[in-house]
Amino acid sequence: MIYIQLIGVLAFAVLVLSFYKKNPKTIIAYQIVSNLAYTVHYFLLGALSGAYISFIGIFRNIAIIKVKNHKKTLVGIVILLYLIVTLIFYEGIHSLFPIVANSAYLITMVIGTKKSLLIGGIISPILWASYGIFVGSYASTITESILLISNTIQLIKLSKKK
Repeated sequence: MIYIQLIGVLAFAVLVLSFYKKNPKTIIAYQIVSNLAYTVHYFLLGALSGAYISFIGIFRNIAIIKVKNHKKTLVGIVILLYLIVTLIFYEGIHSLFPIVANSAYLITMVIGTKKSLLIGGIISPILWASYGIFVGSYASTITESILLISNTIQLIKLSKKK
């Protein structure tokens, strides 16, 4: 069981590092690696909605980098995939948290500024930490809480620079 939590901690570490990068594409590239680790983490916990939402997040991130036009179409397709996964793997009300977290974050990714990514990086951890409590992901609960603090600090620093 400890190795499962360690995979979650690894996912968190990569995600935190992403927010300290300056280039939005670099941020997203780091998050691809993080999503892969979270997919494995949630799958091993048996938290299938979280695992599949994280897995779709890998392709969402790749598409964000590659797709130059039709961003609204991309958002619609990804959110539709999130809805399908959520319906198939519905585990209770808490299984809605990942879809809301990732949908909100997707919208901030499409906006594409560092500020929008940080705002998404504040909303998303609140919901993922709550999901982590329900599915027994101690790593997710703790690390998403730390991520929330980290992103809030980064957003404050960014706001002071202007």
